[in-house]
Amino acid sequence: MQSLKELALYTKKSLTIKDTYAIKENLSSIGLSERILVETAGVALAENIGRGHKGKKLLFVCGIGGKGAIGLSAARRMLQRHEVNTVFIGSRDSIKNQSTKLNFDLLNDIVSIKCIDDKYESWLPKELARADVVIDAIVGCGMRGRLAQPIPSIISLINSSGAYKISIDLPSGINADTGMPSSKYIKADQTLTIHKPKVGIASSGIVGYTVVVDIGVPISAEIFAGPGDISLATEPRRLDSSKYTNGAVLVVGGGRTYHGAPLLAAFAANAAISALRTGAGYVTVAVPKSASVPVKSLSKTLVVKELEWEGSAASAASSISSIKHDAMVIGPGLDEGRASEEIVSKIIKQERMKGNPVVVDATAIGIMGKHRGMFGDNLILTPHYGEFKKLSGTDVSDCGMVETAKKAANFAKANGFTLVLKGHSTIITNGDRLKINRASTMALAKMGSGDVLSGIIAAYAAVHRDPFESSVAGVYAHSRIGDLLYASKGYHITAEDVIDTIPDVLRLFDSMSG
Repeated sequence: MQSLKELALYTKKSLTIKDTYAIKENLSSIGLSERILVETAGVALAENIGRGHKGKKLLFVCGIGGKGAIGLSAARRMLQRHEVNTVFIGSRDSIKNQSTKLNFDLLNDIVSIKCIDDKYESWLPKELARADVVIDAIVGCGMRGRLAQPIPSIISLINSSGAYKISIDLPSGINADTGMPSSKYIKADQTLTIHKPKVGIASSGIVGYTVVVDIGVPISAEIFAGPGDISLATEPRRLDSSKYTNGAVLVVGGGRTYHGAPLLAAFAANAAISALRTGAGYVTVAVPKSASVPVKSLSKTLVVKELEWEGSAASAASSISSIKHDAMVIGPGLDEGRASEEIVSKIIKQERMKGNPVVVDATAIGIMGKHRGMFGDNLILTPHYGEFKKLSGTDVSDCGMVETAKKAANFAKANGFTLVLKGHSTIITNGDRLKINRASTMALAKMGSGDVLSGIIAAYAAVHRDPFESSVAGVYAHSRIGDLLYASKGYHITAEDVIDTIPDVLRLFDSMSG
């Protein structure tokens, strides 16, 4: 039987600050709360420190955030077998993090924690002088900007002591993403980084000997899509943002024949309205003239551009180029034929040159299968299993989840694009990274649902720009919308229901910057 561990090679080897918080959010969604993580981290760190420093006098210096909580937990674990003292930068009343407050109380009930006060310069140097080992649990990934006093002064005292210095996760005062130090930072002899190295550790060169400490994070938190993946792809809105800075999406689709124009136009409109609902600031629909009236009738909020479908492909592509967009969806409602093939291939080649993310859906996927040379790392292909078989020549319908994931990753890697292989367990991969989204219901197995998904992904990609992370966020959000609708309507939903429910899921992730 295949194991999920076989997919570990598709996870990140080092983590950014946002990656770290995304994993924590995913862990929380499966029942592993911050309190549990702090406890397991405390146990693992206590064992590691204890093995290397038997019989030594230990001094933990803890801050008010999550790193401080881990330090307090580790100190409590080491009390029985080691001589341990703990100082805390702040007062109990200053603690906002609930895990920190809990671990402060648990430790303080056993031994007295010395809190930093205005007179710390008279007693803290003596505490440091008595210690053989100082454990830095002051500031972690949450550091923003300059460190506020008294932290820089305390760091100076620690650095000037003769004690061996161990930093938890990364030295306080060093940015986890850039590796750049603040004006004052812990000059660690050793860094015990939790779960995986932070990106800044590799580039810093000033973190001392680094050991990765396993705290039991399950591989599922990094392989299965979760709410953290939406947070990862959601860019904060600025107060001075405009409709263009919030992402411009262009949808190219719709049928050119009058016979099917209303229905095919609806597919293109679904993708466009979904992009707006997801948060895109400006959305344009480019369709053949025959489809423009039906699209306009479906929504008054969409900007509709008519394309000359039977003329020159170069002319159509040129018209597309003049339309403001940061990301594109191409394919919804598009009918087959030589004209469509020529125009789609020309447009995609054009977008590859620009580097804009392009979500390739429906008829456009089949066209891509005939023109393998058009693949590029800005493309996101969204086939179901049948389309994937035509595209790759590989039938995965009878494969297990892990085997399917490997075959999908191999194909995406060989061709250099992001693949969203749609199914009950949707595989999202660019060949280097991979996520699986497990649907709880098949309520979204409906006509038009895929067009909605394409619009959601494009809205993320227009601002976040990372095709893989935008795709994971879109797929997970789409799936959660299905769960919400199933709870109220069962299988009796439409694409319009899905579009209308987008805000109910995504507004929980809205954020704003200054």
